[in-house]
Amino acid sequence: MKELKRFDVHQRVKAFQARTEAFYLKQVDVFQQSPPWAPFPLAVMTCIGVEMVGSYKYGDAFGDRNDHFKNLVEDMDAGFGQTHSAPDGKDHKLSYFIYKGFRNSLAHGYYGEWVFITHQSDRVKKFRYSPPKKLVVLNVYWFYQRFKKVCLEYFAQLLADRDPGSVALKTFNATFEKKFSLWLK
Repeated sequence: MKELKRFDVHQRVKAFQARTEAFYLKQVDVFQQSPPWAPFPLAVMTCIGVEMVGSYKYGDAFGDRNDHFKNLVEDMDAGFGQTHSAPDGKDHKLSYFIYKGFRNSLAHGYYGEWVFITHQSDRVKKFRYSPPKKLVVLNVYWFYQRFKKVCLEYFAQLLADRDPGSVALKTFNATFEKKFSLWLK
């Protein structure tokens, strides 16, 4: 950890990328194979990944808005930026459905509201909104694969960015320093 203090922003990106690949992606990849057949743990772990990468890409949200989570979900597919009627009687972007009715429900109550998962790509290749039921059906295997692709593209973008003053690198570094503050003292 002594070296971490001396790392420049690109070395920090490389270190965080290595950590993410070894301790997150490679371990979560196991859930998409059969055996084990594990769509529910894959759904939970994908939400954790979206939360993690979103906070580095967009910065931590203030309060409980979690815009970083919703923004990363919209990066995964433009369709998540579409607005539809929700069970609460309001109109929301589908990224909000994923945040409120999926991520929060899984993390705080071990169930899903507004969003239901499937593993059957013949039924839902990516995701589908149902207007009469006001809910989203999400193919959890697609969701993880799409997250993984966006995650790896994000690291590649950061490493290709040669301007240490760029917004992307500054946002990454500010989040890195916040999350690893104990080791940077």
